[in-house]
Amino acid sequence: MLQEQSRFYQQLLFFADMILVGGSWIAAYYLRFEMFTNWPIPLPEWLPLSRYLTFFPWILISAALTFWASGLYVPDRAQSWTSLIRSVGKSVGLALFVSMVFLSLYRDFNVSRLTILIFAILTPLCMLSLRLCIYLYVRNARKKGRNLRRVLIIGAGIAGRRLEKSFELYPWMGFQVIGFLDDHKSDEEDVLGNVDDILHFLDSSEHSIDYVYIALPLRAAAKIEILLSSLSSRLVHVCLVPDLLQHDIINSRITDVDGLPILHIIDEAPMDFRRFVKRSLDLSFSLLVLIVLSPLLLIISLMIILSSRGPILYRQERMGLNGQCFNMLKFRSMPVTAEKESGAVWAKKGENRATPIGKILRRTSLDELPQFINVLKGDMSVVGPRPERPVFIKDFKDQIPRYMQRHKMKAGITGWAQVNGWRGNTSLEKRIQHDLYYIQNWSLFLDIKIMLLTVWKGFVNRNAY
Repeated sequence: MLQEQSRFYQQLLFFADMILVGGSWIAAYYLRFEMFTNWPIPLPEWLPLSRYLTFFPWILISAALTFWASGLYVPDRAQSWTSLIRSVGKSVGLALFVSMVFLSLYRDFNVSRLTILIFAILTPLCMLSLRLCIYLYVRNARKKGRNLRRVLIIGAGIAGRRLEKSFELYPWMGFQVIGFLDDHKSDEEDVLGNVDDILHFLDSSEHSIDYVYIALPLRAAAKIEILLSSLSSRLVHVCLVPDLLQHDIINSRITDVDGLPILHIIDEAPMDFRRFVKRSLDLSFSLLVLIVLSPLLLIISLMIILSSRGPILYRQERMGLNGQCFNMLKFRSMPVTAEKESGAVWAKKGENRATPIGKILRRTSLDELPQFINVLKGDMSVVGPRPERPVFIKDFKDQIPRYMQRHKMKAGITGWAQVNGWRGNTSLEKRIQHDLYYIQNWSLFLDIKIMLLTVWKGFVNRNAY
């Protein structure tokens, strides 16, 4: 509901930000060539405004793509000023980086570095100033009681209390909770009466109610039906909050089929612009890795050929998105006959199936490099839950709660569990917790953070055998 109520505001904010970005680009030009003409060094020649206007569309496109992809306009949670400054700074920094990549494709790209620096400072300052003005205006309006919507919540359980806290986190939305109605928690201070008192509260001149939120558990379906029938005779807005917090929820959302509302409880991430950006990042990064590391890949291939007979690459069946199986590629680290003798076994400390070169490849994770080919094919992503072999999943899916829910996102070469140390022969429960955290909190910045942590912490892992 909060997302629906604030969608128009977020769209207006986006267009306002685009105006600020464009204005900052032009303002940076004039500041550089009017105020700093001879500082820090005299310019060899006057760079015309038309040169900068040529790059203007790329600046706006880069800003628009990165601002939306980074989640700057997703009102998932209330932000403190510290987190707001951080999110705006990250979005502008990423947009500037993408812009410079685009602009570097111009053969005659020649822009004053001081102009870019001024632009990088001016843009976030303008965006934060706009948000500060909006915040001060809304806060002043709320203090004067303008556009306040008084809310009565039916059900003081987990869902009702969480709803109240959400309204408190979004004071700018103007929802004021006046209390609860509940048949079982009448001893709590803010519970004003029983559920059957609802019409009395609506008709009372003492209480002016704009919204009624029904937050009763699903077992109270009969009670909810009676409430909806009673409330249909009043002009109050009625909203239903399904109490599903006791259930495991993955990528929940509401859609409709020919007007019939459908509540998704466990689902894969919906197709949206952020997934397009994630796929674009996967393709460009994987292609870059394969090109840059091609000499290393060639050397490893020659070492495998010299170490033992057999193919260079090893294809192993793994389970990916929505349970679809695919052949994951690795550099072969064992003799061809290794699994014919032992069967499918979980890699553990002390095993001696790997070749001398294979042991080095496993310890350094270099055997995983061919999986960037899987990313290009669309089987995997650079970041996501690590895929497992179907033969092991048959045992895990019934033993470990929520194990199969990790397949609601495309499998990855690295993931949140791996950078936190849960790799190899470690706790599967902890690994699943981290995988589900990643799925529920996925963002472009989280992907970049995991990629950087993978490089920062190195590829050598004590649990890789």
